[in-house]
Amino acid sequence: MPVGGGVLVDRKHMLDLIDQLRVAIPANIRQARDVLQRRSQAIAEAEQEAARIVESAQREADRRLAETGVVRQAEERARQILSDAEARAAARLADTVEQAHLQQEEADRYALAILTRLDTQITTFLSSVRQGIESLKETHENQS
Repeated sequence: MPVGGGVLVDRKHMLDLIDQLRVAIPANIRQARDVLQRRSQAIAEAEQEAARIVESAQREADRRLAETGVVRQAEERARQILSDAEARAAARLADTVEQAHLQQEEADRYALAILTRLDTQITTFLSSVRQGIESLKETHENQS
């Protein structure tokens, strides 16, 4: 059988080769399809795994953000409570200091009043004692 360019090929041999190609090509195509299908399946599985990993990472990030937010809120609340407590303590201290000053002034006024009365009583008592001494001296001089 002439093929071209003056080359002759045995017809039976060429038909055998064509039959082999007919058998081999569908097998190769099936094999290629299987490879493509496995490839597509592997890609799909990888995409699913990637999606699971991304979703898990997002959940973890959200959880950590939520924890961080809770911690920040707790810290802010603690600062506020501390600030309020310090303000109340400062106000109480100021009230206590003012009350102490008022009590000190009242105690000083009371002590001054008592000491003034005592001074008056002692002066009166001393005057009586001196009059008694003078009276006794006069009586004694008159008798001598």
